[in-house]
Amino acid sequence: DLRKLAELEARPLERLPVDIPALLEEVTEAMQGLPAAQARKINLLIARVPWPFPPLTGDRDLLSLVIYNLLENALKFTTREDSVEVRALEDGKAIVIEVADSGAGIPPAELPKIFDELYRGVNARGAEGSGLGLALTRRIVALHGGIVEVRSRQDDPRGTVFTVRLPVGKK
Repeated sequence: DLRKLAELEARPLERLPVDIPALLEEVTEAMQGLPAAQARKINLLIARVPWPFPPLTGDRDLLSLVIYNLLENALKFTTREDSVEVRALEDGKAIVIEVADSGAGIPPAELPKIFDELYRGVNARGAEGSGLGLALTRRIVALHGGIVEVRSRQDDPRGTVFTVRLPVGKK
C-alpha cells in the first residue's frame, strides 16, 4: 500500500471511459470469493432508471482499488449478522457510490483521523491492515477530481457509510 501511495505521485493516471456499474459488479463479485465474505452477501444496488450511467473518465484499476478497499473494510469490521451494501447513482453532476454496513461504527473522535496515513482506530488495532487503505482511497478519489466522505453511528441503528463522489464530464 505504501508503494501504491508513492506511485500515485510518480505516474500519470489513465484517462479512459469507465463503466461504473460494470466495475462495481466485478469488484463486488471478486470480493464474494474472499474468506472474509464467505457465507455473507454483499448487496449491490445500482440506480439505472430513468437513464443509464454516463461513462466516467478515469483510471479503472485505481477506481477498482477504491471500491475494493472500502468493501474490504466493511467486511473486516462487520460480523456475519451485519449487512454490507454497495449503492450507486448519478445525480446530474456526479456519480455517487456508497459502501455501507451495519457494523459497530467508528467512534466520533476518530472520524477526522481515519483518512490519515498509518492511522489505526481503536476498532482496527486488532485487525489486519497497514493503516494506508483509506489514505490511498482518498488520494485516488482526489486525483479523479472527487471527494470521499464518511458518516458513522455507534448507537442503534449503528453502522458506517463511505460516500465517494466522482464528477462526470459534460458531453
